[in-house]
Parts: sequence; C-alpha cells; structure tokens
Amino acid sequence: MGYYDDFIFRFATKRDTDLIMAFLKKEWGENHILANNKEFFLWQYGNDAYGDTESLNVFLMTDRGDNILGINGFIPYSNNRDNLYVSSAITKVKSDIGIPLIGVELIKRYKKAVGAKAYYSSGTNLKTMIPLAKRYFGYSTGIMQQFYILNKEKSVFHVAKVLEKKRNNFLTHNLTLKSVLFSDLERKFDFQTTYENQGYKSADFIRHRYFEHPIYRYQVWAIEKPESERYQGVVIGREIVVNHTKILRIVDYLGNIMNLGKLGQALEELMHFQGYEYIDLVAGSLPEEIMRDSGFLLLNRDGSNIIPMYFEPFVQENVEIWYQKSDENIVIFKADGDQDRPNKW
Repeated sequence: MGYYDDFIFRFATKRDTDLIMAFLKKEWGENHILANNKEFFLWQYGNDAYGDTESLNVFLMTDRGDNILGINGFIPYSNNRDNLYVSSAITKVKSDIGIPLIGVELIKRYKKAVGAKAYYSSGTNLKTMIPLAKRYFGYSTGIMQQFYILNKEKSVFHVAKVLEKKRNNFLTHNLTLKSVLFSDLERKFDFQTTYENQGYKSADFIRHRYFEHPIYRYQVWAIEKPESERYQGVVIGREIVVNHTKILRIVDYLGNIMNLGKLGQALEELMHFQGYEYIDLVAGSLPEEIMRDSGFLLLNRDGSNIIPMYFEPFVQENVEIWYQKSDENIVIFKADGDQDRPNKW
C-alpha cells in the first residue's frame, strides 16, 4: 500500500471555497486576505473570465473524508489548452501531516493535471520552495531584478532613499505611450501571438486581471508607433502613494521585449506630467542593456540607494524576491503569480 492511496487529488469547485479559506486561515495566516475576503478569493481563483462559473484554479489534496490536507492555487493566463502558461500562487500542505515530501507529490500531480507548457512565478519562498523547484523539478531560479528611473526634477525623496542620484541617458526613439481602455486594446493589439521570451496571455486574462481588479486600479498604456495602426506592446503599471508622494511600478508587459528599451522619452514625459518620484520595474530576468537604453538603472541592493519593494505596510528597505520558472528563457514580471496583490482586506 502506497503513501498516497488514502488521498484524493482533484481540482476544487466553488463549493470548496469556505473550506479552502478556513484551511488558509489555519495553515497559512489568520490575517491573509485570501483567508478573509471571499470576493477577492473568488476573483483570483475563479474562472468566470473564461465563461466557467463553477471551477476554481485550486488543486486539492484531501483525505477520504474530503478534509483538505494540501492546496496548490494557480493562475492560468488563458483557457487555451494547447498554449497554456500558468503561475503558481500558493502551495501549502497541512503542517502536521508527517509524510516526507508530500508537497512534492502534490506539485507533481498538479502539474500533470494542469498540463501547461510552462510554469513560472515571482515571490517564491526561498526556504521552502526554491530548493524543491531546483532539485525535484529542474526549474530555473533566481532573484528578481529591480530597475528604476529617478525623477531628475526631484531634490528630496520621500519614498526612495537616494544618496547617489544616478541616471542613465536614454536613447531617443519614436515610440509613444497612450493610455487605453480595454476595448481599444482588444481592437488594436495582437493578443493571438506568443511573444518571444514570454508566456501567452490572452485578452480575457488581461481584461480580468487589470481592468476588472476588485481593489487595485491599474494604468494600461499601449505603445504606439508612427504610421502603424496596430499597437506595438502593452505596458501595465500601478500608481502607489506613500507619504503624499506618488511612484509608478510597472508590473507587466506584453509585446516585443526589445521595445522596453525604446520607451525612455515616453517614460520621462510620463514621470514629469504625473510627478512620480520614480518609476520602477521588477523582472526576472531582463537583459540589463535593454533597460539601460530606456534610462533605467539596475538596483544594487547592497548599495546606498533604497528603492522599496513593499508598501502594505510600507517598508523602506531593499528586498530580495525570488522567482522560479520551468522555462529559463521566459521573462517574469512582478504581477506574475500573486505578488502584486493587496494584503489589506
């Protein structure tokens, strides 16, 4: 008789919601938003965006009495089974289960059941998940880069700590940024293409994730090129206000990665008109030369400048965030997985 003969591995449905939230409250954290805010839980793990009002993107391990022993929450970027990319969002096994490597078995069965082309996420736990990702699944792992541009018009900084006011000169290009509604984006951006070094993200996912978020308000810009009717890319950011000061964090990007190196002038103008103290972008891993061409600096976390990572609550420290990915060539952004989500409920 095997270790797992008394366990059931299955996808969750909305009927399991209260039990999953109770499991998270006990095993993950009493004040975790996903354990307390049911509306947000269903928004994050429901499949309503794809026309499925019953299933949840949570893979369960239960006993024969249907008591939850482990969960793997995940975020699919489309409902295209032939071009499916997903991010793991939360993996947790009951703390007193007492079976060695049961979490590995849960992840193995989750991966087989989901059948994605690639799995990746930011915010991977360094102590518990990174060793498993490397040893048992052969994932590429590392620390997310944090790129930033300081506002040259600011002499005093309230969010960042700036002892060295460095800037890179950006290269001039003819690409511009246009704030767009989803209807405009759907009409003029090619959502059918899987762009090099990126997983496929569908129009339905982008609408649900960024235009229909129940708590955050995201800014979405299309990249325009003169004499082209089609958008060249999509930049997604979130404005954060701390100490009566605004910063902009770019959390996701769609399109040719090389275009990120051609946005220096557009971002400089945006920073000037909006009065942002700085703009940052967290990724794993982008070629530094691409970002340098747009004026970004790569943060040295051991240096004298501090560009905060956490804002709920605000922590004025440089912080390392780890990533994992089954395809080492994929570029991960801050919002991949559930890193860019509220903590307050």
